[in-house]
Amino acid sequence: MHIKTLSLHNYRGAQSLTMELQPHLNVLVGCNGAGKSTILDAIALMLSWTVSRIQGLQKKRDSISEEDIKIDEPNASIEISLIDDDKQVKWLVGKRRQGSSSSLNFSDCALLNKYVEKIQASIIATKGKTYIPIFVFYPVGRAVNKISLKPRQNQTFDLMEAYDQALIGSSTFMAFFQWFREREDLENESRKFLTHSQDFSPDPQLEAVRNALKHFLPDFENLNVRRNPLRMEIQKWGQFFTINQLSDGEKCLIAMIGDIARRLAIANPIGNPLEGKGIVLIDEIDLHLHPTWQRMIIPQLVNVFPHCQFIVSTHSPHVLTHVQPDNIFLLTQTLDNITVTQPSASYGKTVDRILEDLMGLDTTRPQQVSQDLHRIYELIDQGELPTAKQAITDMKVAIGNDPELVKAEVLIRRKEIIGR
Repeated sequence: MHIKTLSLHNYRGAQSLTMELQPHLNVLVGCNGAGKSTILDAIALMLSWTVSRIQGLQKKRDSISEEDIKIDEPNASIEISLIDDDKQVKWLVGKRRQGSSSSLNFSDCALLNKYVEKIQASIIATKGKTYIPIFVFYPVGRAVNKISLKPRQNQTFDLMEAYDQALIGSSTFMAFFQWFREREDLENESRKFLTHSQDFSPDPQLEAVRNALKHFLPDFENLNVRRNPLRMEIQKWGQFFTINQLSDGEKCLIAMIGDIARRLAIANPIGNPLEGKGIVLIDEIDLHLHPTWQRMIIPQLVNVFPHCQFIVSTHSPHVLTHVQPDNIFLLTQTLDNITVTQPSASYGKTVDRILEDLMGLDTTRPQQVSQDLHRIYELIDQGELPTAKQAITDMKVAIGNDPELVKAEVLIRRKEIIGR
């Protein structure tokens, strides 16, 4: 399953934009305001129409806001084409500005309705023992600020829980931690009533989460809930920490990977949950992550969740150096539109090359430092070696024992030897 094409018409900064996406991985790159969030928000809006219909809630879906209609334009529309089992599903959502004479204020969801009817029929025929795709959006505002382990009211354990708060545009991961505690309670209860001759089988949904985290964070293990006092712990390098004691990057990565695995486990009660299908949107995938983790996040996502399509944005060259150019979309906001290009090369490039070639940044030194280095070499060329030595000493205070300063010192020694 994957989104094949996305078309925006007068939506925010896009007058007319059509993108053909890759089946497994799509990385959006651009300056602030280039349109990355516009694309992710548009996809999330369209997927909400799918989710609401699968849930049987025809009216509970997002719509284009009048504020999202491009300035001075009478209407806006979004069209999306999705491929599932080699069959195409296309639907369109439009919005007319209030007071406009434009006729565009409709949705065309005929094919979407037929697609959803098949999913619903499968759920009924199998009494929930089937699989459904997941659709989830992790926005830039995601954070683990508070962990609640209190049991939820009216908790359910059916397929539809995979869509709980999946596309709401914010994520505190509260549901993940509460769900983990509830599933672990059930797992502990089943263990309690086993006789010694019986083999214990871990909860398959929790095992999906544990296995996913093991791939991403091999130094972390034994995620569990302790009861007295009530807290969630994880073992890091052999030592237990509460989740609240971890860094923001650690907490956010554990929660996001755990939540993807949780939703896949709920949506796939048969088979290997991590091989379930779906569409996952992540804004600023490098958020809170050290460069070491930025480098591994994309390869691991594609490896651990092989049948999900990922559409993510990033500002990190460390992410891009591990992505093939066909999977990268360079966005630019022009006066009246969003344009998209793709690089000719990216994978395996150095960070400096990514910054210069893909992100348009000058990776040279600060201007003053460059001028001071140039002045030192001029002094050496002019034979003013004592002055050059003093300038090197002064620069070391500012930038340390830089290779260029070492090179300058070598040149001075050579000149001094030759001059003897």
